[in-house]
Amino acid sequence: MKFSNSYMHNRFRYALSVISVFVVCFTLLTGCNYQSYDTSSMIHINDDCELPIIRPSGLSSENVVIPYDAYIYDDSEFEFGAGLLIDQTKNSVVYAANPHKRIYPASMTKIMTAIIVMDAVNNGQISLNDTVVVGKKIEFNEDNVAVLGLMPGDYITVNDLMHALLVSSLNDSAVVLARYVGGSVDNFVERMNTKAAELGATNTHFVNPHGLHDNRHYTTPYDLYLIFKEFLKNDTLLQIDSKSTYTLTYTRDDEKVEVDLTATNAFLSSSFNLPTGYHITGWKTGTTEKAGSCIILEFVSDETGDKYICLVSNAKDHESLYQNVQDMLKQIY
Repeated sequence: MKFSNSYMHNRFRYALSVISVFVVCFTLLTGCNYQSYDTSSMIHINDDCELPIIRPSGLSSENVVIPYDAYIYDDSEFEFGAGLLIDQTKNSVVYAANPHKRIYPASMTKIMTAIIVMDAVNNGQISLNDTVVVGKKIEFNEDNVAVLGLMPGDYITVNDLMHALLVSSLNDSAVVLARYVGGSVDNFVERMNTKAAELGATNTHFVNPHGLHDNRHYTTPYDLYLIFKEFLKNDTLLQIDSKSTYTLTYTRDDEKVEVDLTATNAFLSSSFNLPTGYHITGWKTGTTEKAGSCIILEFVSDETGDKYICLVSNAKDHESLYQNVQDMLKQIY
């Protein structure tokens, strides 16, 4: 018996429909590799409840995971755009506001810059003792940019550039390091973005190694938390971050030039009192007009040794930034 082409086509479509229904039913009944959570309601943190932590399959149990669409907040009225306080010891959230909000990182960008440089050190590409010759002139499209003032032909070590980068957040040091490690700033930034993706910071995009404003240069508080955790693994970076002052040397026209650096972290420079009972390991500040005043840092309890990562983004000014950090730490008790 012969069948028309249209009849055979309809029978084939019917068979596919039956198979599809079977697959869906089987998946629902077995729960095969399927996880979901409800993000339809707000998550509210206060003294009476704990933030539910959700760790989807495939994500590291070493990281706190916050539901992507959740807006998490506290009754306290802090004056900043976004913030996080993570208990590293218990691997839990103490406080969070707008954890997945897109923010401008400003000089907190230099956390990733430092990570990429140290990756190059650790894989043998460069050494901290290498002497770098500054190549072409370094220019920025903004006024009042914090710089060391390096000029073409100057000589400076990678170690001193790293201190300029992290202690005083000098932007030309970031450019010189990027050119030396990556061959060009663009190649270096590509490494930054690749590393961010490897760390799970998938809502981050870098376009420069220093953090001066660009609309395409952004991250989130949660992504910065992931990146900062990588930074904290490196003893050399923590050693640099422990210094409130540092004197670097570079050579210009065969003459030694000494520059005294002061930490941009006001807790270290004693402009603001360090919260009682804590000491700081790693940190990075940042300030631009669009990013506001920002900081990320790790506090360690002197009494218990418990570790906390604290981030404040888009505070209205310098004084408010540090006051907000101090107030946020009160959430621990």
